[in-house]
Amino acid sequence: MPNFDSTVLGDFVPVQFSKPVPQRISLELSAFGFAKAHCLNNSIEDKEGFRQAYQEVKKRFEKYALSPSHIKRRQLVFFPRLTDIRMVDGEFVLAEPKHEYLRLFKDKSDPRGLDLKSRHENYAKVVDECLKKMYPPKEVKAPDDVIHVTCSGYVAPSPVERMVARKEWFDTTVTHSYHMGCYGAFPAIRMAHGFLASSHCAATPPKERIDIIHTELLSGHNDITDLSAENIITMSLFADGFIRYSALPEGVAREKGIAGLKILTFHEHLLPDSADDMTWVPGSHQFHMTLSVMVPVVIKNHVKRFVEALLRRIGVDFAHEKHTLTFAIHPGGPKIVEHIQNELGLDEDQVAISKEVFLENGNMSSATVPHILKSILEERSIKCGTRVVCLGFGPGLTVTGLVLEKL
Repeated sequence: MPNFDSTVLGDFVPVQFSKPVPQRISLELSAFGFAKAHCLNNSIEDKEGFRQAYQEVKKRFEKYALSPSHIKRRQLVFFPRLTDIRMVDGEFVLAEPKHEYLRLFKDKSDPRGLDLKSRHENYAKVVDECLKKMYPPKEVKAPDDVIHVTCSGYVAPSPVERMVARKEWFDTTVTHSYHMGCYGAFPAIRMAHGFLASSHCAATPPKERIDIIHTELLSGHNDITDLSAENIITMSLFADGFIRYSALPEGVAREKGIAGLKILTFHEHLLPDSADDMTWVPGSHQFHMTLSVMVPVVIKNHVKRFVEALLRRIGVDFAHEKHTLTFAIHPGGPKIVEHIQNELGLDEDQVAISKEVFLENGNMSSATVPHILKSILEERSIKCGTRVVCLGFGPGLTVTGLVLEKL
């Protein structure tokens, strides 16, 4: 086995559980659901009362929801399939999902839907199906470690532990990296790098493959009873995302001909006076997010100093070499990438993939940056040797970064 030199990320495998829903349709159906919940909670039973409520809700969605110009489509597992939607007398009629575990509502009497315990149980069943796609039966070689990343569903044993046991990969260690939100890929990548490096320092037998799995199911936390601007924004912003990839020693990646991104350095920093600007807290029926309007401002005020410090760790002067860099920026919202682009003085092509992934998928929380990295690897105009600056943001507020080199 080749000696350990550095860690490479490669073999990105995204999977889809359900066909993405066009944003226009998801907004229309969501507004319909909100209006139904409002009428139920306020004992409004006549058609005219519902019509008025629906019009008011649609006005709020037009004002606050992310339009199709920002996001074209999103994968939403806990959402009606297009084939299950009919119009009867000007109203949507929705068929129940085929599988019980895809239902968020026991009946129509309680618009809050299932309690949190039931949602997590359903989450586990969805993830189990996704893992079967990530690791088809023909996949016989076990990874040395698996790191499971999510901020949207927790059960023990986890779906990943159950999968590893089923496959009889009894020497594979499973580590859970949970509840860090949109920047969750970065700690997991640091862990994988540490597991590989320490194994080549006699702490354990040398390792040659650490798999990282992201299973984000944000649609399982939708709340149709809350008409606040904040809830409408988050409901129209977040999407579901599932992806696996591997961390390997550079020698193993080159030996096997695996295209990858070599880790050069990483850094993480808590931003001052921002702890309450973003939160993600379990409630009785779903997780509740708070997202302050100050988040883009706080990030903008600190991002340049952070990027300069990150690049100094590998002897790169940002001001002199920024035109040579490509960026993988977590698109927390429609303006985040744009704000950072302007603050750092970047050209459009340096951030184009970050914007494109957001437009095509929405915010998939921790799974978003890995999707961006996959696209960067596949983009022929980004040449080997290009350094990739990765940036993520999450509760804390935390800003975290990686510098990678395309091999």
